[in-house]
Amino acid sequence: MSLEDLRAEVQKVDRDIIALIYERVRLAEDIFEAKRALGVGIEDKNQEKLVMKRALDMATELGLDAGAVKEIFAILIRMSLEKQHELLGENNLP
Repeated sequence: MSLEDLRAEVQKVDRDIIALIYERVRLAEDIFEAKRALGVGIEDKNQEKLVMKRALDMATELGLDAGAVKEIFAILIRMSLEKQHELLGENNLP
């Protein structure tokens, strides 16, 4: 494969990553609705720990930098929580 072909492959992977991030944030909207129906709060530290553990376990299995994956998942979790707080009407400008 040429350098241009490889860069095109990376570009495709990047598009896929962005699409998956979008889907994850969209799922946070559904999770918010489920939490609201159950009458539970947005924050769930046990679930956050579970998500992080799964991510770090998978990173380790694949030989990835667990520290970097931890940072990425901290951002993903934060994005999900921010979306849910936004849906609750918090942090919205008038």
